[in-house]
Order: sequence, then structure tokens, then C-alpha cells
Amino acid sequence: MSVLYLPPCPTSCESALQPVSFNECSPEYHWGEISKIYLAPADLDLSGFDVTDLADWTALLADTGDDKIRTLIGIGEMAEPEVSEVETSGNRKAYGNRQYTMLFSVDETNETNYSFAAMTGCNTKYLMWFETSDGILYGGNTGIECTVVFHPIIPRSRKELVTFAGSFKWQAQFPPMRCTSPMY
Repeated sequence: MSVLYLPPCPTSCESALQPVSFNECSPEYHWGEISKIYLAPADLDLSGFDVTDLADWTALLADTGDDKIRTLIGIGEMAEPEVSEVETSGNRKAYGNRQYTMLFSVDETNETNYSFAAMTGCNTKYLMWFETSDGILYGGNTGIECTVVFHPIIPRSRKELVTFAGSFKWQAQFPPMRCTSPMY
């Protein structure tokens, strides 16, 4: 399990009310669609890695090599996570780790990518970062430890593409850290 973001949770009965920011004339929006996933072996040595440094990424990004980070290009989404809520004494509630699921579809289905997709059935763990279409990168310096599985989807129609449909799953108490992608 990756611990990526730890907000300053209160340790007493006080409510933690963080500041908010809204701009009526010039609001800041972020657009949807996960467009890239960066995937690495779970045991990749990331000591000294700075997720905001383009040189660090350049040194680690490659389509081959055991100690490198792969770039997957496709279309994805991340829905609201599942979380268990347990009623406890004193009319209180306890919340467990959230179960995140991100769906991602790859439409470039060559033999190399097919072999990659097939190998995800081996039930191994990976480190993952993901980037949205507007250049926001999620995963922090350590990446998100996750499981991944891709399946080939062959449609009935000759007017539709074969794709590899993937699901990325992880558990965490809080959402992953985010920053502006240095690759954007």
C-alpha cells in the first residue's frame, strides 16, 4: 500500500476545516481523461527521484529495460473509490482504506503491446503514475503501488477497434499526491 498524501488530520475532537478558494471571474478547472500511465516494477529504486524534475523522468523512461518506467498511451478514468464505513461506539464512524479502481483502454494493439498485456495476468505488483489530458500528474515521488490486469476486447463490428482494457487497483487512506507534469 502506498502512503502518498497525508493531510493534517486532527488528533482531538476539533474539526479540521481547510481553506478553500473560488474565483467567480477566473475559476481554475482541470479537465478529465487519463491519457498516460507510467508503469514501473514495484521494486524500482526511486531513491532521490523527484517527480517534478524532467531530468529524473528522462533518465527512467524507456520502452525496454528492467529498471525503467514504461509509458502507456490510451484513455482512462478513475471513479469515486469504494470505502467501508463501520459504526462504532458513541455514535461515531470509522472508515477503512479506500479501494481505488482506474480503468484504462489502449488502442494500439501491436504484438509488443499484446505481450505486455498478457503478462499483466501474472498477478505482480507495479508502481504507477498517471497523467490527465491537461498535464496533472498523480503519484508523488514514490508512485502508487498497484495491481494491473489488461484484457483484449474484440468488438463485433468491423468499424470498431480492438483494444486492451486494463484495470489498475490500489488501496490508500487518502487520494494520491498530484503536481503539474514536467513532461506536459
